[in-house]
Amino acid sequence: MQADKKRGAKLDAAAAQVSGAGTLVSPDETFAKVLQLVRTVQIGMQNIEGQHGLSGSQLWALWHVSARPGLRVSDLAVAMQVRHSTASNMLDKLEQRALIQRQRQTDDTRVVRLYLTQAGQDVIRDVPGPLQGRLRNALQTLPSLELIGLHRGLTSLIHTLGFE
Repeated sequence: MQADKKRGAKLDAAAAQVSGAGTLVSPDETFAKVLQLVRTVQIGMQNIEGQHGLSGSQLWALWHVSARPGLRVSDLAVAMQVRHSTASNMLDKLEQRALIQRQRQTDDTRVVRLYLTQAGQDVIRDVPGPLQGRLRNALQTLPSLELIGLHRGLTSLIHTLGFE
């Protein structure tokens, strides 16, 4: 019961937050904006998958390898915020399609380096930047105070939803 009151108080406080334009922002308006962003990302990923047979994650992996030839599998997993096994399974599919090549280090065979094949380079050249890149670029254009506020708000939302 006490937790519900606290949560309600947080929602009331959030509803009373004032935007930069000096108008009140309701949770419903914010929810609509979050949905708009999520839907835009989903549609973009579906378009890429439909046109090129690649999931958004696979394309993102190709972009990482393109940006850092010789990237280690473990570093790719960290960059994509996925488990090593998830990255490895994704790389299996990309390797089957001859888009990436894995090379083991001669001095330490546990270390696997990733490189794009010519076909992988062709895909990167033909496909517009992934939405993750567009989103990251858009975030870089926000004024510092807006970016800080967005970060705090998203961090709080993620925590409240228990997605940490």
